Amino acid sequence: MTKIETQLTGTEIYPQYDALWHLKTLGVLGENNVPNGWRATQQSKPTRIAVIDTSAAIDHPNLVGAINTELSLDLFSARLGSFPYLPENQESIGDLELNWATSIADGLPHSVHLLAEFIDRLSHGSKPHADMVQPCVSPSFSNHGTSISGLVGARPCVSTQTLATGHAIPIALPYSGVDPMCEIVQISTNFDPNPEGLILAFLYAELIDADVVLFPRNIADPTRTVPELGDHTVDGVALNDLVRQVSSDGDDNNAWSELAQLIENVSQARPVVCAAGNSNEDNAIYPANLASEHNGIISVGAINAKGHRSSYSGSRNITVFAPSNDAEVFDRNEVRLDEQSPDYDPTGVPANNSNHMFSSYDVISTDVPGPAGYSGSPYQSASLNNTMREFGSYFSRFGGTSAASALIAGFLSLAKSTGRDPLSTGVSAKTWLIGQCHEIGGDDEKLAVPCWSGEPTFPDQV
Repeated sequence: MTKIETQLTGTEIYPQYDALWHLKTLGVLGENNVPNGWRATQQSKPTRIAVIDTSAAIDHPNLVGAINTELSLDLFSARLGSFPYLPENQESIGDLELNWATSIADGLPHSVHLLAEFIDRLSHGSKPHADMVQPCVSPSFSNHGTSISGLVGARPCVSTQTLATGHAIPIALPYSGVDPMCEIVQISTNFDPNPEGLILAFLYAELIDADVVLFPRNIADPTRTVPELGDHTVDGVALNDLVRQVSSDGDDNNAWSELAQLIENVSQARPVVCAAGNSNEDNAIYPANLASEHNGIISVGAINAKGHRSSYSGSRNITVFAPSNDAEVFDRNEVRLDEQSPDYDPTGVPANNSNHMFSSYDVISTDVPGPAGYSGSPYQSASLNNTMREFGSYFSRFGGTSAASALIAGFLSLAKSTGRDPLSTGVSAKTWLIGQCHEIGGDDEKLAVPCWSGEPTFPDQV
């Protein structure tokens, strides 16, 4: 039997890059990673960002002080929410100073009923936790939310690390989100939530009077999720033409419809930033595809460190693009491969390819410390005597339009925190954001990328 050897050409020699390159591309940081035309100041009332996602690792050194632990709510474990970061022995949630007089649900019967229940639940004297139910905010659930929160509002800090010798030393963690002055309210929901849970999440964003709402994922609404089946055929007929959607029951349809209207209502008062999707969707995923010139919903696509649209990001119905990672693709629409990969084999790769557009740069963000995070850890516990055992698991590679949308939410927050734009309404905030954009790309495709000062720069360009 003859052994066939395959000659691989990838060198796996990747360029080094600044972990905060995405902030330089957005013009938020200048040379030496110093603020570009703004300065961090103590805020009497920090800009508030409602992040509707998973929970986050609130003890991460770079997130201490960034996440409002009194207002953050878990809708995963209890129908009307649990306050996971309040002490278990605390008898009441206290006075939350909410926007009790909101009319955001007017004309939406199911939402009005939920709002009444919710207000009663959140009133002074209510218990922080649901009876006998633990909040679902363990490290195993918190990866995505931790990375998102870090991109939005992480703060540079000095922590303490315990060496193998047992000695403790100070260690600088100079990582920063776009707006290190903001306040994040984490609203965690089920991974596959029903419309009622999401209605409550957006109602809560309204009740806490958030300045920006960030929704860095999609909603699986059966009435609005359109399968991307056009590329698949059966006997020469597009599969999209051979199937039809089956509607859910009437009550469910009404709830899903109210959710869509509620998101638009919320966006009139404050920008709602949404990830546009990672499967090259034709018109972005839902609810990003609700974005229009008449509302404050902002659909965010991804652009890589070379200034090209990331391979997984769509281009239509997207408001703005922001830095993120890239991904390999090999299909009939595009061939974009990583020629540095040790597994790269040029055999069968067409001469007319887009390999030159691929960027190996990732976005770096905060991670759940210890073994439960994206990066993992050799230690079973993240800390030793309340100090870091290692710092590798505290950060990870991240990407997708989720990362891009988090950067845009932080960008808007920074505008309010520095007085550059008051974000007075969702539509005005969206108009201001578009006004900061520069067109990137060739004649066949123009991508709108915001920049705080000057024009966007891309560190992986040759």
